[in-house]
Amino acid sequence: MKIMDFDCPSCGASLHVEKGKKTLSCPYCDSTVIVPEALLEKDKAGWTQEQPTVRPTVIVDTSSVQRSCSGVIVSVVIFIIGLAVALVFWIMRSEQVKEALSGPVAALTGGSSIPLVMAFGGEGMSAGFFQDAEHVCVDPQGNIYVAEFNSGRIQVFDPYGTWTGQWEVGKAEDIYIYGMDISRDGRLYIIYDSELYIHDAQTGELLGQLRHPDGWGFEDVAVCDDGSVVASWYCNRDDILKFAPDGSLEFVIREAISGQSGDSELDTEVAVDGSGNIFAYGSFNGSIFKFSPNGRFLNRFGSDGDREGQFTSPSCICTDPMGRVWVSDFGDLLVFDNDGTYIATLDPGETLYDMYITGGYQLFGITYEETVVQLDLSEEVDEL
Repeated sequence: MKIMDFDCPSCGASLHVEKGKKTLSCPYCDSTVIVPEALLEKDKAGWTQEQPTVRPTVIVDTSSVQRSCSGVIVSVVIFIIGLAVALVFWIMRSEQVKEALSGPVAALTGGSSIPLVMAFGGEGMSAGFFQDAEHVCVDPQGNIYVAEFNSGRIQVFDPYGTWTGQWEVGKAEDIYIYGMDISRDGRLYIIYDSELYIHDAQTGELLGQLRHPDGWGFEDVAVCDDGSVVASWYCNRDDILKFAPDGSLEFVIREAISGQSGDSELDTEVAVDGSGNIFAYGSFNGSIFKFSPNGRFLNRFGSDGDREGQFTSPSCICTDPMGRVWVSDFGDLLVFDNDGTYIATLDPGETLYDMYITGGYQLFGITYEETVVQLDLSEEVDEL
């Protein structure tokens, strides 16, 4: 039966005196306390709980104090160790997250073993989001440029996918961008209003224009490593033009595809390799036509069909540093050697509407979900 609570004079903890107990041990600081006689006196009403505060005598047990201090030290050490363990766990967990983000595309899409380096964007109007994104290219510093088809907006991202700015082309309410590529010195060649314009990639400043002798009608553009420019043209016929690095017109391949196939063609995409060879995909003809750097027809490969190496519904073409031709075709990536020999079919896990392959075998593509993905092709190309 408790008769009174009083404070331990050593640590201030509340102590409970029991009937008949003359000493007690503080459970908090291990001090031995002598209960004052005044608290042990009994009046007529029995043991009281309302006695005046009395300062008890304390017997200090030095060994107990040492044990208490040791306990505090041990507690501190345990706390520090626990904090260190938590920090190590957090770092390991962060590495696991990073590893997961750089893992296969299959982890996100369920369809590919090509490693996904990053993905950004999505449908929207604000900075970093896209409305009908249609073209992507990357400069030598790794900056990424994305063009929207009917808004005229060019958004700029750093090599990590962080939005750094944007600008617009043209002055009309609706600007339709049909093609875009970038030179090594940071100039964007953009086709809009059926004309071929040159802009500073970072600022958007209009630097010039390249023209067909017969006027407007440009369809697609590709920039060679030496700064020369190849463009397709569709006004009443399917021409391919090549401009020198200074902008002067080198030559025109009149009826480039229809002249070889005998069938009309008004929708032509172009790509170039490191030697300046020209690859043109004609959607009406369903094939790729190869021309030499001086415009001489060399070869035709790929065609609509169900056999390996034949096309179903291509959306874009590009070349890699080895001159191989990559075709995004209805969710697949078809790879051809420079001479047109079929090599392999890869699954990127997404249908890519446009794509660009850098010197480090990093593929940047635009998906139908309005996102930009970066795929690491370095391991894949080692096996081709």
